[in-house]
Amino acid sequence: MGIVLTLIGMYSFTLLFSDEKVLDSFYLLYTQKKLGGLMSIGALLNLPVFFVFINQYRYDKAYGLVSFLLVLVIIIGLLKFI
Repeated sequence: MGIVLTLIGMYSFTLLFSDEKVLDSFYLLYTQKKLGGLMSIGALLNLPVFFVFINQYRYDKAYGLVSFLLVLVIIIGLLKFI
């Protein structure tokens, strides 16, 4: 669920604020070393879902979402150095 929401957030943000095609925008952001920022913005869609899981006492799903976000932080950190 976390990866799907992050990809939806990245895709919709790119459609709203870029004049180029989505894949071209991703490549351009990668070459400018700003793809991690887009991934961070896309991951914001996971925040309300996390709170819904907590309120519904679905701690296993909330734990999985937090685990994915920690992996995403590592990926974003690696993109900063590559």
